[in-house]
Amino acid sequence: MHTAGELAPLRQRDGRYRGIPLHLHRVTIATDVFDITALKDAAALLDDAEFVRECEKTDRLPYGFEIWPASLMLAEHLYRNEPGQGRRAIELGCGVGLVSIVAARTGWHILATDCDPVALQFAEFNAAANAVEMEAFQLLDWHDPPTGPRFSRVLAADVLYQRCDHAPILKCIDQLLEHEGMAIIADPNRGVADDFVPRAEANGFCVEVIPTAASLDDQAPVAGRLFVLRRTPLPIT
Repeated sequence: MHTAGELAPLRQRDGRYRGIPLHLHRVTIATDVFDITALKDAAALLDDAEFVRECEKTDRLPYGFEIWPASLMLAEHLYRNEPGQGRRAIELGCGVGLVSIVAARTGWHILATDCDPVALQFAEFNAAANAVEMEAFQLLDWHDPPTGPRFSRVLAADVLYQRCDHAPILKCIDQLLEHEGMAIIADPNRGVADDFVPRAEANGFCVEVIPTAASLDDQAPVAGRLFVLRRTPLPIT
C-alpha cells in the first residue's frame, strides 16, 4: 500500500507527460469546483512506440489518464446523496482521481486504487491540488482482489467495458464489501454492460439501476446509469 507522497510526483514542468499536453479541467460537482489535471489526448500515447511496448508487457492501455463521463456521474451522485460521515470507501480504477477526491471532500475515508501506477500519480497530484487527504493510494488489479479490511462503499466508474471483466469485478466487490455495504458502478450506457444486472443478481446481489447523465467542459451531456449493488438478504427460516 502507498500513502500520499510515496509515489513519484507527476512531472509537469513543461505541461506535458511523455510529450502529450496536460489539461487542467475545472470540474463543477454540485456547488463545488475541483481542479483535475489529465491528459489532453490520452490516445496520442499510442503513437509512442516505447509506451506501446510497455502496454504490451503489462496488458494496460491509457484509459486512466483522462476524465470519463461516468466518473462525473458517480462523483455528482456521491456529492449529493452519499455523505461519508467518516466511513471507509474504496474506488476501483480511480484513474486521475476525480471520484475519490469528491468522496474525500464529502467525508469518506477513501482508498484510491488503480492497476496503473501512472494513473495513481495523477490521482495523488490532483488530490494534493484540491487539498484533500486520501487514506492511501494502492495498486490493485480487480482480477486479484486483496483480502483484509472491508468497506462501506465500493466505487467504480466505467469499468464494465469488457464482458470478460464482469465476473472478476463482482468477485472483487464481494471480497471488499461489508455485509451491509453498497457498491456503486457508473456506466455510460455501454451495450456490453446490459447483461451486468442479471449476472450480479445470479451472484447474490440486489441491483438498483438509476438513470443519470453528465457533461464535461460544456460538451453535450452523455446519458448513463448507476448500478447500485447490495447483498441479497438471506431468507428467514
